[in-house]
Amino acid sequence: MIKKVYYFVMFYFFLGVFTSLAQGGDLLIQQYSKGPGLDENFSKWSLRIGPQVNRINTDLGTSSPTLTLGGGAELEYRLSKTVGLVIGAQYNPISYSYFEDDSIATDRLKYISYPLILRLQPTAKVSFGLGLVYQAYMSGEKRLEKEDIQTLTEYENEIFRNTIGANVQIAHYLSKPFLVYINFRWVRRTSPATQPQTNNTSGFQMGIIYRLWKSKLRS
Repeated sequence: MIKKVYYFVMFYFFLGVFTSLAQGGDLLIQQYSKGPGLDENFSKWSLRIGPQVNRINTDLGTSSPTLTLGGGAELEYRLSKTVGLVIGAQYNPISYSYFEDDSIATDRLKYISYPLILRLQPTAKVSFGLGLVYQAYMSGEKRLEKEDIQTLTEYENEIFRNTIGANVQIAHYLSKPFLVYINFRWVRRTSPATQPQTNNTSGFQMGIIYRLWKSKLRS
């Protein structure tokens, strides 16, 4: 049921993005003949916070991702109406399941992610982002379930480590204070060949953030 809701929301998100892009009158270049200067609708600085749903998996090909709930904040600096630079911090839990010795094992890992994104906004309702993400590992555990018996084991240090990778984003502005986005995130770090766990993960993130604060336009 949760997966169906997840895909349903993604479908309407992309429908809204394509609808906004199809409306040529929303193009910022067409709206502002004097160039991409800032105005009362586009602040120099903006601070946004909100929740985020993660669906991240490993690159092993034997695991299945499960949805997790995280969240965070971003600070955006506008170079112009159409270009912004974003830095942020996110609580980013990852969970995936796999078979181990005829049992179902689930890894639950906790990270703090620090994205750095260049945001391009061709229309008043849609933006695209591309950048880097650094992921700091906090803790992890493995839950093993066999014949209705569950065992929980905390991972030792040095098994999972900090990672770095890339982030691609599509965002849709629902209204002035709200922004809905979808990320595709891909991170890598080499693990020992004898280690069954991997630090390489990729997947989608979907969130909604609220503009908590913006700088005022100077006259």
